[in-house]
Amino acid sequence: MGRNGSIHTIVLVLVMLIGFGAALGWPQYEKHRTLVAAQKALDIGKSLAFAESSYKARYKAYTPDFELLGEALPCPVERTEGKIEMVCSDYAFSLAEGNLVRVAHKSYPKWFDINIDEGSIDCSHEEGSLVGQHICARVDLAGSNN
Repeated sequence: MGRNGSIHTIVLVLVMLIGFGAALGWPQYEKHRTLVAAQKALDIGKSLAFAESSYKARYKAYTPDFELLGEALPCPVERTEGKIEMVCSDYAFSLAEGNLVRVAHKSYPKWFDINIDEGSIDCSHEEGSLVGQHICARVDLAGSNN
């Protein structure tokens, strides 16, 4: 009986250690995953802005329909209620205000605005959004994807 009790104790301790490790590690994993997804979405947005710039040089205007850019798109383009967006798993991409590629998160109140004419990128989030603050502080806005 003493030997069975010690084996059960060891197994219980191991299960508790694994549980605590998972409980402490999971939030960090989620933060990292969110940041990687944001950087990937930003890189896609930069590619779209470059393609829009090339399109404007050829046709003298930007197009809200990314399918007309002649690029392979990583996600499908959806047309709903007069709005044209390329919708990926976490982000939606659209042409906003004529010369901005808007990269908006589908769940969190945060977005990137890529000004095609100026080549500038603005990371914005709703007031008080901790996720938005975290991502805007850590994403590489100046890095190049081309």
